[in-house]
Amino acid sequence: KSDLMANMSHELRTPLNAIIGFSQSMQEETFGPVGSAKNSEYLNDIHQSGQHLLELINDILDASAIEAGALELQEENINLTDVVDAAVRLVKPRAVVGQVRVTASLDPEIPLIFADRRRLMQVMLNLLSNAVKFTPEDGEVYVGARLNDDGSLAVTVDDNGIGMDAKEIEKAMSQFGQVDSGLDRKHEGTGLGLPLTKGLIDLHGGTLEIKSKKDNGTLITVTFPKERVIRTV
Repeated sequence: KSDLMANMSHELRTPLNAIIGFSQSMQEETFGPVGSAKNSEYLNDIHQSGQHLLELINDILDASAIEAGALELQEENINLTDVVDAAVRLVKPRAVVGQVRVTASLDPEIPLIFADRRRLMQVMLNLLSNAVKFTPEDGEVYVGARLNDDGSLAVTVDDNGIGMDAKEIEKAMSQFGQVDSGLDRKHEGTGLGLPLTKGLIDLHGGTLEIKSKKDNGTLITVTFPKERVIRTV
């Protein structure tokens, strides 16, 4: 299964890229007017649905690639604050719709880390999206970072959302596990967010820890080992 999914990347992404690219060209009326307002509305739906489906497929393919040992990191020295700020900006629209406040406070003296920028962004987006998704109106999501005494670097995402008990945490960490998994569940997704995030952190030699209490929020801590923390001389 893992080998099959890892090899399906091209076949799955190619038609979706065509749907997304051609619908965008039509939205911009590159080759002529679209016509009625209803056509424009349908084009927006096609484009957004294509992007959403591509995101879901990318998650499935990434999870399978990690399982098959086929995902390689493209590592460089990264400013963590830049990545966190960018991730916060990307989730802000969803947070505004859900009336959830998202804030980040990182010490400007936090060292650089040696990591894969794209995968680190993926980790932060997964954690922030989950936190916003499961936090009710007027709730808060807070991102912080600290340098530990042993030289490792910890990034935390803290929310005052619906929280999870021990059984739900175990389910959330299993591939395709959905804590809110009934037919009438309120939240969309594949259930790959946390397992995929843990897989990406494992590839960096780090750890992911979840502390949560039902109806009392969740604190997720991602820790990068000291070997990845770039000390200034």
